[in-house]
Amino acid sequence: MKTRIVASLALLFVLFSSGSVLALLTFGSATDLYGHALMLHQIKELRDQLRATVFKVQTDLLTFSTANRADLAAIVGDANDLKTITGVCGGCHHTPVITTRLQDLRQGIDDFQNGLSHYLKASEDKASADRLKQGTAVLGNSVLSKIETMSSAGTANLSQISALAGTEARQGKILLAATFLLTCLAGMLVAAHLAHTITRPVNDIVAATRVIADGKLGYTIARSYQAEFGELARAFNSMSLSLKTDQDKLLQEMAERRRIETALSESEERYALAERGANDGLWDWDIGVDRIYFSPRWKSMLGYADQALGSTATNWFDLVHAEDLAVLRGHLAAHFSEETEHFSAEHRMRHKDGTYRWVLTRGIAIRDASGKAIRMAGSQTDITDRKQAEQQLFHDAFHDPLTDLPNRALFVNRLQHAFSAAPRHKTETFAVLFLDLDRFKFVNDSFGHAAGDQLLRAFALRLAESLRPGDTVARFGGDEFAILLSRVGDVSDALLVAERVLEGMRLPFRIDQQELFASASVGIVLASQQHDEPDQLLRDADLALYQAKANGKARYEVFDDYMRSRTLEQMHLEADLRGALARGELRVYYQPIFDLHKNSVSGFEALLRWLHPERGLISPEEFIPIAEECGMIGRIGEWVLHEACAKLSHYMASNASGPALTMNVNISVKQLTPLLIEQVREVLLATGIAPQSLGLEITESVILTEAGAPEALLQELRGLGVSLHIDDFGTGYSSLSYLHRFPMDALKIDKSFVSSAAISQENREIVRAIMGLAKILNMEVIAEGVESHEQMVMLRELDCRYVQGYLISKPVEMADILDTQCAFTLVRKTDVAQVVQGELVLVFA
Repeated sequence: MKTRIVASLALLFVLFSSGSVLALLTFGSATDLYGHALMLHQIKELRDQLRATVFKVQTDLLTFSTANRADLAAIVGDANDLKTITGVCGGCHHTPVITTRLQDLRQGIDDFQNGLSHYLKASEDKASADRLKQGTAVLGNSVLSKIETMSSAGTANLSQISALAGTEARQGKILLAATFLLTCLAGMLVAAHLAHTITRPVNDIVAATRVIADGKLGYTIARSYQAEFGELARAFNSMSLSLKTDQDKLLQEMAERRRIETALSESEERYALAERGANDGLWDWDIGVDRIYFSPRWKSMLGYADQALGSTATNWFDLVHAEDLAVLRGHLAAHFSEETEHFSAEHRMRHKDGTYRWVLTRGIAIRDASGKAIRMAGSQTDITDRKQAEQQLFHDAFHDPLTDLPNRALFVNRLQHAFSAAPRHKTETFAVLFLDLDRFKFVNDSFGHAAGDQLLRAFALRLAESLRPGDTVARFGGDEFAILLSRVGDVSDALLVAERVLEGMRLPFRIDQQELFASASVGIVLASQQHDEPDQLLRDADLALYQAKANGKARYEVFDDYMRSRTLEQMHLEADLRGALARGELRVYYQPIFDLHKNSVSGFEALLRWLHPERGLISPEEFIPIAEECGMIGRIGEWVLHEACAKLSHYMASNASGPALTMNVNISVKQLTPLLIEQVREVLLATGIAPQSLGLEITESVILTEAGAPEALLQELRGLGVSLHIDDFGTGYSSLSYLHRFPMDALKIDKSFVSSAAISQENREIVRAIMGLAKILNMEVIAEGVESHEQMVMLRELDCRYVQGYLISKPVEMADILDTQCAFTLVRKTDVAQVVQGELVLVFA
């Protein structure tokens, strides 16, 4: 902007100066012309003077008397005046014409003076004087003529110069006026430009300043300017925005300050209220002077009045439990040495009544410039309830909630300790007893889970009463218990405990105002060098328990190496069984069922066998439980069902003229699912046999232990048209109430009853009763395990229609049956009575 102003002023100066110079030059030219005019006026005066002088000289010449020397001197003086008069214009500058005329005039005057001089010299000679006088007069006339010529030229030149001077003067005036006008116009333009470039920005800045002055910080100038005003506007905008930012920050800080002041006020109120009503006790320790302030709550927490305690660290530490004091001091020392950011310690404090309360003491130290703790403040919280809850949780984590006995985790922990302590006791070892209540599921299902829980609690009490001091009894879950005998000399010590347990089970349990008898099976294992960890000992105890249950329950068994080898054998057997079906090692054998009324075979029972490549033929009693445990029984059972029905269909097709036969298939408890319905339906459809030709044999124990669960399933199977048989009837805890509930078609009397009935009248009456009951319920009876003529005679006398056993035929493959169809005749030419009397041997070639 400064440059623009200087440039504008310089422009005005140059413009004005140029015009002024031009005007001055014009006026100078006019002045020169007027000077020439003045000089021309001098020429006129010169003319007049010269003319007068010349006239005087000529007059004097005409009147001149030679004898009068005074007159002659006057003439000479006048002539010299001509020279003087012309000399006045000698230094003047005239036009060339005037100058020429002046030169001619001077020459003429010189000639006039010379002639006059000659005349004066010859004045004594009258003739010469007259001639010279006349010549001088002529010369005077010539001078007058030249004077007139010069005067005319001067007059003419004067008019011309006067006109030219007037013109120059007028031009100078016009130029001066034009210069003034142009200067004024330029000045106006410069003023307008300056008003635009200076006044408007200034006005805008002034207006913006007033807006800022009114408190509207952040206002900015919208227009953009160049040069200094642009910088000024930008600086102003930056200042305004900066002021606005500072104002916002200031307002924010003020608001924050007010908020903090409000929060501080509220915090102080809350602190004051909290200090009065909080459950925590506050303390403030001036370490330098060893003075502690204990709040009233801190003191009342321990049963003391406000003034009942001192104010030193010793007064504090004297109340700390002796076992916790070292820990508390250690935490304080760690915080003083800046090892911990905050001080925190849980410890016991002695109450005024002598008891101890658990407290949580927390605090933080204030340090000087060197980092030394000079003050410390904190709180004390009563955590007795929490500690008790933690102890309860810890107890619950390691104890059974139902019986309050140690649980498996605590038992394993103590067993681990027993392993650790074993090397210190050279002559003693320890033992584990694994126990299981027999028929506990039956109790739960029959009397309800509440009664089952009562039985478990009562059993736990009896177990605890049977133990020695230092032994541990634990509940593992369900009806499984374990006992750790910490120090035993040999197995006899463990057997004594097991016998006490079993002896205690002989007494009835009082459950819901009724007496309930229960038994338990016990597995015993002594720790040996073969056991490296608790799991191994528990595994072997479990194997011994399994063996006790397998041997009839309500007994104990001591683990030996045979059990382990048998377990390993079963593991290998399970591995082999998983591929036996795919390898074609499973076989289905068929044992005929004989109809004594018709003297012919009425059907077959399909019996599964496993032809192991190394062990040979394996009985189903050995591998069926394994198949049930590993989940393979479903696939195997479905295959047996399909295989037996297919063989029956093939047999009926090859013996179309023969009577209709039936096929009985054993069903495992694991197969009693809705899937069995679909499998039976698909098999009947695939093989084409009549539904009534298929009989499904289900053991009595399955029906009873499932407590009604398979009833709907059996009804649905019965709806398909197949017949249902109760297998091994009488071997379990039979309940006659189940017979009329389930849709059964036949009872199969177990071979143990058949064999004993032939030699015992009492057992024979039992068989008779079973047959009578079946007749009342409209059920057929099949006697299994008929192996002698005596058994056959007894069954014939009891009117048992269907029999099955080795006396008739061993289980054989269907190919053998197809090859010997003619052999299915009990007698050839003798009646049944003779056979019953033992005169003929049954043949099955």
